[in-house]
Formats: sequence, structure tokens, C-alpha cells
Amino acid sequence: MKRLCLILLCCFLPSFAQQLAILHTNDTHAQFEPAPATWVQKNPKPLIGGMTALEYFISKEREKQQPILLLDAGDIMTGTPIAKIVRDGVTGGGYMDMLNMIGYDAMTIGNHEFDEGQENLLRLAAAAQFDVLSANLYQNDRLITQKPYAIYTVGGVKVGVIGLILSRLFDDVAKKNLDGIRVQDPAAAAQTFINEIDPQTDLIVLLTHQGVEEDLALADRIRGADVIVGGHSHSRLQEPIRRNGLLVVQADSKTRYLGRLELTVQADTVADYRYQLIPTWVDSVRNPNPRMQELVRQYKERIDEEYGKPLGKLKVDWRRSNQQESNIGNYLTDVVRSSVGVDFAVLNSGGIRKDLNKGVLRKLDIVEILPFSNYIVKFTCSGAELRTMVESNARATLRQEPGILQVSGLSYAFRITKGGTVEIEWIKVNGRALDDHKTYTGATVDFIIYGQAEKYFGFPVQTGEATGFLLADLVMDYVQKHPSVRSKINGRIRCTDLRKKK
Repeated sequence: MKRLCLILLCCFLPSFAQQLAILHTNDTHAQFEPAPATWVQKNPKPLIGGMTALEYFISKEREKQQPILLLDAGDIMTGTPIAKIVRDGVTGGGYMDMLNMIGYDAMTIGNHEFDEGQENLLRLAAAAQFDVLSANLYQNDRLITQKPYAIYTVGGVKVGVIGLILSRLFDDVAKKNLDGIRVQDPAAAAQTFINEIDPQTDLIVLLTHQGVEEDLALADRIRGADVIVGGHSHSRLQEPIRRNGLLVVQADSKTRYLGRLELTVQADTVADYRYQLIPTWVDSVRNPNPRMQELVRQYKERIDEEYGKPLGKLKVDWRRSNQQESNIGNYLTDVVRSSVGVDFAVLNSGGIRKDLNKGVLRKLDIVEILPFSNYIVKFTCSGAELRTMVESNARATLRQEPGILQVSGLSYAFRITKGGTVEIEWIKVNGRALDDHKTYTGATVDFIIYGQAEKYFGFPVQTGEATGFLLADLVMDYVQKHPSVRSKINGRIRCTDLRKKK
């Protein structure tokens, strides 16, 4: 009788509350050195980020003796030359060494992990001394990683972490790198594994690489999870977004911030939470890890030797734009058009990854501006198809879509009507009115031609002629031959928005 009473008493006692902290990063993009905080309104700009600073701030959190789980939401690759350096057969292996030194528990795969090909992605995952999780990414009908999820004991809390990648992977990765790849619907995959691990866990975290909007949509479609730690959209969320009982967090990009989500877990749910987005200011670092400092120094020295050579002098600031003509876009497309001898050249704005202030122009700058392994491809199209491309680009401007085409040899004007439609006013190719019946030669990158042509052009390209020229190499060669670099916005894309006129 006493034993029965004890059992009944235990059933009605409140469960013990336990605390833990989830530290998280995303979209670090091989940012192993600090960079100026360009948003700060003073000069010189203070330095932020880099692996020495990131490791320091993580170490400071660990010194608090609170149970910690350290996660990364993908896109560790592409951004600085360290992602191009081969270490023991792994491109980007040196940066992985830095992540290993920090001591992550898990990461998920981002779209940029495919930039050096599938085989290198697998080698990167094998080099990681922590779990690489992906529950909805398939290679030839098998999960690309061995682990869709992992369960960690953090303090006394059983935490299940499920990795997920964006469903629109084929929109963001060159088709040549996705042979045999299939992406399952993230919500369906998540729910399957949530159901599987729920009886074994106190807390379920979805570690996603798909962007905040997609994370919120995912939260609406699932049940049983507690937290979404996200990446891809480079969102600097100062506070978690609460959606359908879940907490959604994301920590900017390029090692500039460390997210810290402190949770109180009770009765298989989040009873309370506190959040902090920690900036990784370099001038706040005291007694950094000498091992990390030395590793960073070695790679910096190697990169400076290989990429530090001056190529020319930039006479004006280069500034990007994802939604309108830019002076850097004009320069790069001009280089492509003149180098391969075509009527016009176009490049997607999203492939231009860095602004640059006037001054010495180095190989390193070009590689950081154009970090992707994109090759130039020539193609032909009719004037009517070129008109379709212009209309598609104008509508992208109207919808404020990121990554419109920058152009050379091609110019056009359009207006946005008060009703919100696009009307093309004129189109010219090399100063002459477009002839719908004429055949024109164009050039762009293989990323667009082989898999993204309908998205950017509005029509498929049947054949392309590979030039063998890597875009970054083409630009470096051109700068060496023409070292005084100037470029300006000159009205290649002209938009009149009648909605703004009275």
C-alpha cells in the first residue's frame, strides 16, 4: 500500500526545471579574419568577427559553467580564400580545422557547401569532428549524411537536433554540382524525425538552412518541436520570433555575432527563455587562444603571399546593388563582354559578394568579390528572346527580387505603371534599337546557363559554348592589363515609377 502511494505521489509532483544554453552561428562563409563593421557611423570602422574573436566569446560563455550546446546552421564555405585552399585533400579543410578547434557539437549543410562539388562536401563532413546533420538531403536516394539527427545530453536535458536544408536548393546552387541530389520537403522530413525522437527527448531543435520566412512557414506546419536555429537569410534577429509555440533564432553572418538562447526546460517543454545576440568585437578580446591565433596567422600569411599582390588601382568606390544598376556590375559585365567578344554580357547581382573602397586593387579583393567557381559561357538568342530577358529583369526590379541581372552592351528603359505593371519603353544593343528578328551573341556564367536560365532570362538556353575562363581569373587578367580602374552608373537600366508621381 505504501509503494502504491509513493508511485501516485511521484506522478503528481511537478517535474524538475533544468537550464541550458544553445550557442549558435550561421553563414560564417569562411570569415576567419576580422572585418570592419561597415554599419558603424565612425571612422576608422571597428573590427568585428574572425575565428579568434568567435572562439574567445564562445570560451567566455563556457566559463560560466552552464550546460551548452554549440550549433552552426550552415554555409561555412565561400567568402574568403581559405575556402579555396586544399588541406589534406579537402578544399576548405583549414577552415574546418578552426571549427573543430572551437568544438562545435553539430552543424547542418548549407547551399554553399556544394560550391566545390559533392565529393568535397563529403570530405568536409568527414573532416568535421562534430556531427553534420541533414534529414531531407538525398544523394541517389540515400541521405547524404549518415545522421539526420543526433540526441545530446546537455546537463540533464535530452536535446534532439534535426538538420534541414532549403527546398529551393536548385535555385541557389549550380546545376553541375547537384547531379543525383534530391531535397525532401523540410516539413515532412522534420515531422517524421520529430515523431521518432520525441519519446527520447526533452527538447527538439530544428537546425535549418532555409531563411527566416521559410522557418516561420515551417513552424506553422509541424508539431512537437521547440526551437528553430536557422541560417541562409543572414538575418540579425535581436530577439527570437515566437511562432506556433516555437522559438525561431538566427545570428546574422560572417562570425559577426554569436547567438545565445538560454532555456528553462520543464515537463518536456520550454518553460522560460532569455536571448542575447553577442557581437564579436575584436577590441573586447582579452587573452585569446594562442592555438587559434597561430592557425589564423598561418593561413593569413599564406593568403597574403598568394593573393596580396596589387593588380591595379581602383579610382572610385565599388558598390553593389541587387535591384538596380551598379558601378561594379557595369565594370564586371564590361570585362566579360570585351574579353570574349559578344554583343552583350549579363551577370546575376547575387554573384557579386563584396563592396570595395577605392585604393589598391589586389587579387584577394577580386577573389572575395567573385568567390564562386563560375565559368563564362557564350550563347546566342533572338532579339525576341532578348526582349523577354529585359522584361523578366524589369519585373524582378518591380518585385524587388534580389539578384537582378547586371548588363553590358544592353540598355533599356521601362516604367512601372500606377497599377503596378511593367511597360518597356525602349531596348538597345550597343546603342542600336533591338531587332526582334536578329540573332545576338551573349555571355554569362555557367550557374545561369545550366539550370537557372528560365529564372533569370525567362526562356531556356538550348546550347552554350564553354569558354574555359573562370570569371574571377578573367577579371584579374583584365585589371593587370588595364590597372587604372574606373566605373560608373551610366543609365543602362532606367526605371520610371509612376506610382511615386502625383
